[in-house]
Amino acid sequence: MCDGSIEEKNPEIWGGEPFTIGLWVGMKVTPNTTEQSHEAIEKEREGKHSNGSTPAQLTSCPWCGSEISPGRDIRVDKEVGRTLIFCGDKYGRCDFSHAKSKENGLPVLVVDEEIYKNPPTMLIGTVDKFAMMAWRGEIRNLFGYVNQECPRHGFVLPDSDDCTGNHQKKGKLEATRVKQVSQLRPPDLIIQDEFHLISGPLGTMVGLYETAIDSLSTWDYKGKKIRPKVVASTATVKKAEEQVESVFLRQVSVFPPQGLDVEDNFFSVQRPINNNPGRRYIGICSPGSSRPGVLIRVYVAILTSAQTLFKHFGKAADPYMTLVGYFNSLRELGGMRRLAEDDVQTRSYRVQMSEVERPGLSQRSVKNIDELTSRVSSKDIPQKLDQLEIAFKKEWKKGETQALDIALATNMLSVGVDVNRLGLMVVNGQPKGTAEYIQSTSRVGRSFPGIVFTVLTWSRPRDLSHYETFEHYHATFYKHVEAQSVTPFAPRALDRGLTGTMVSLIRLLNDKLNPNIGAQKLNSSSQHEAVSVRKIISNRGWNIKNDRSIADQIEEMVKDRIDLWQKESNRSGRRLGYESERKKGDIAPLLKKPGIVSWDKFTVPMSMREVEPGVQLIMDVDTLPEGPNWKRRNKDKEKDDRRERI
Repeated sequence: MCDGSIEEKNPEIWGGEPFTIGLWVGMKVTPNTTEQSHEAIEKEREGKHSNGSTPAQLTSCPWCGSEISPGRDIRVDKEVGRTLIFCGDKYGRCDFSHAKSKENGLPVLVVDEEIYKNPPTMLIGTVDKFAMMAWRGEIRNLFGYVNQECPRHGFVLPDSDDCTGNHQKKGKLEATRVKQVSQLRPPDLIIQDEFHLISGPLGTMVGLYETAIDSLSTWDYKGKKIRPKVVASTATVKKAEEQVESVFLRQVSVFPPQGLDVEDNFFSVQRPINNNPGRRYIGICSPGSSRPGVLIRVYVAILTSAQTLFKHFGKAADPYMTLVGYFNSLRELGGMRRLAEDDVQTRSYRVQMSEVERPGLSQRSVKNIDELTSRVSSKDIPQKLDQLEIAFKKEWKKGETQALDIALATNMLSVGVDVNRLGLMVVNGQPKGTAEYIQSTSRVGRSFPGIVFTVLTWSRPRDLSHYETFEHYHATFYKHVEAQSVTPFAPRALDRGLTGTMVSLIRLLNDKLNPNIGAQKLNSSSQHEAVSVRKIISNRGWNIKNDRSIADQIEEMVKDRIDLWQKESNRSGRRLGYESERKKGDIAPLLKKPGIVSWDKFTVPMSMREVEPGVQLIMDVDTLPEGPNWKRRNKDKEKDDRRERI
C-alpha cells in the first residue's frame, strides 16, 4: 500500500493526484453504483446482513492492521459520489483513520461507477468484466478516453443524468464548472495472473475480446504505435507460445531468463529435504468400498491423530489441526458436508469408546465445519479466509472466533488463497487437470511440512490408473501439465464473440457513438468508424492465424453485422440504442442479452463464460385427477388358472 502523501511531498515527480487501487469485479461482489453502495452500508448499520454486493471488501487496514467494521468505518458521500473506507484505529494514529484522513480514507475504490469517474492507478479485475465493454460506454474512461471533468465528481460519464460538470454551491461544496481535458494515457502494464486458467472456451472468448482491449490500450508516440507491456504468470509448459500468441498476439519472453544452474532457475530452487520438507503425497484406494465410507474413515483418522499430536506438541502441531477437503464438484462436496456434520463428528468423539484399540488417536470434538465455494456469499469470503488464519488453542474464551476443524473447498481454493498455516489436505478423486492438481495441493505446506492425502475411487478408471502409477506420476507431474487450447478466431467462436468485440471497439473508440443513443449515429456501412473497426479485427485474425482466408471471412462477417446495424438505425418512428432505457419507450435495443432463445447476430454475452444458451426445465408436480382404470395383476390367481387349464 502506497503512502497517500507521497505525491504531496514530491509533486514535481509524482504529480498531484493520489495513488489509488481499484477492485473491478462482478456485481454480485461489489456494487455497480454509489446508490447501491449506500443501501448496502445502511443495511449493515441496521443489522440486516444481505447476500448481495457490498463495498466491505477489506476486513483490516492494509497499512496498520486495525480491524475495519463496515457499519462504522465505511461512509458513502452521495453528494460527492464516493464510498470512503477508513482505518478502524480507535486511537486515530493511522494515516488513513477518521481522525487523520476525514475526506479520503484508504486510497481504494470498490464501486464501478466511482472507478469510471476516477480511474485508479492500479486496477484489479477479472477477465469476465471486459465482456461489459459493449454494454457500458463509460468503460472507455479506464483506457484514458476522457474529454470532460467535473471538479466535484471526477470525469463526466457519457450517459450521466446527475452530473454534467456544472453544479451550484451546496453546503460546504463549492460551485463548479465543467473542465475540458485532453485524453489520458491508456494502461501501460497488464498483469495476467494464473494464465493457464485462460484456456478452452473462456480463453477463446478472452482472446477475441483482447482485440478490443489491445487496440484501446495502444497510443501514438512520435508516429509509433505503443502497446502495453503484458506480464503473465502461468503453470503451462506445453504450447505456451501458441497460447500467448492466440490471446495477446505477442511472443513469449521468459523473465528473468533461466540461468546455467539446473538447481536454481530463479522460479524454483532445489533444496535439501532435511531443511525444507515440502509436501508428501499419499494415495489411498480401497477396492470394494464406497467413496463416502472411505472418506469418513480417512477424515476421522486424520482429525483424531492430529489431536494426539496437539496434546503432545502444542503449537507445533497447529498446521495439521485444520483439515482442508478438496472436491471436484459441488455435488460431492455437499454430500461430504452432511457426512462431516454427522458421521465424522460422532466417530471422532467416540474414537476411544469401543473395545477396539486405536493407538495414536485421541477423542476430538469437531465443531467448526465450513466451506469455501461459490455457494458462499462474496461478503462472507474475506471473513472465512481470515478464520483459516486462526491458530488452534487448548481453551477458547467466550465469544472468541474459533479455528476451523474442517474446511471443504472446490477450485476456488486453488487460486489466490495464501494461508501459510495450512499443512493438511484430503483430495477427493483425481482433479481433471494436472495444473489444477498442482495449484490446489500447493495451498498446503507453504511454511511447514505439508501432507496431501489423495483418495482415489476404485470404480473410476482414471482414478485407478493414477493410483497404479502414483509414485512415478507425482515424481514427474510437472511434465504432465496439459497443453492449453485457445482458438479465438474459429468459426463458432466468431459466432459468439465477434459482435461483442466489434461493438466494444466502435462504441469505446468514438465519442459520438459512445452514449447509449449513439447507436443511432452509425447509419452507413461506409462510415469511417465501421471501416476502421473492420480492418482492426480482420488484421488481428490474419496476424494470429497467418491465413488470408480467415481475414476475409472475418471482414465479411463484420460487414454483414454493420449492414444490419445501419438498417436498424435508419428505421423511422423510433430511436436506436445499444439497450433499452426505463421510461424511454421510443428507444429500440440493438443488443440482445443471452437467454433461453437461440442466439442471433446481435446477441452479446455479459460474461466471457456465456457461450451457450440456457436450458429451461419445467417440473410438472400436478397429480392425475383420477386413478388409472387398470388394476394390479394377481400373479397367484393367474398361476392357479393356468394349472386348471392344464
